[in-house]
Amino acid sequence: MQTRDLVHIALLIALCAALGYLMAFVPNVELISAAVFASGSLQGVRRGAVIGAGAELIYAGFNPYGVSPPPLYAAQVIGMSAVGAGGGGLRRALAACPWPLQAALAGGSGFVLTLLYDVLTNTAIWLGARESSNWMAVVAMGLCFPFPLAHVIANTVSFAVVTPAVRSALLRRSPA
Repeated sequence: MQTRDLVHIALLIALCAALGYLMAFVPNVELISAAVFASGSLQGVRRGAVIGAGAELIYAGFNPYGVSPPPLYAAQVIGMSAVGAGGGGLRRALAACPWPLQAALAGGSGFVLTLLYDVLTNTAIWLGARESSNWMAVVAMGLCFPFPLAHVIANTVSFAVVTPAVRSALLRRSPA
């Protein structure tokens, strides 16, 4: 890997983490996931996973609300790594699609990846409270309340808007 590649990855990690802080005070509405997905779609599966993990390590580790308990922190990092890898996995498909199909593909991915992320984090929460609750109940109830629904809807929309726009803008300026 060349120095230029490392610099691209570091800059994308910093950008994604910064976008996480931008919306930190709006419950379950965030831009870090869409930025990580778009970064993965530009950099590929492995680099997307690294960008997602790095951005979440920074964002969740220096969260304005405090650091999460270890199982939740690990789930957040793993989940965001999956978001970046997901973007990387769709790199060729997104590149081959016209803008409206890119938006639909990215939006659908946002829906699925946000549900995956929420299941991972709800499972981690259950690990901390398992003596008093059922795993299925925690996961199901964690996905049904208004805030998680807002998270899924907001990410579906943000993935659909951000990914095609970022890909278009960056690919015009750089062949990487």
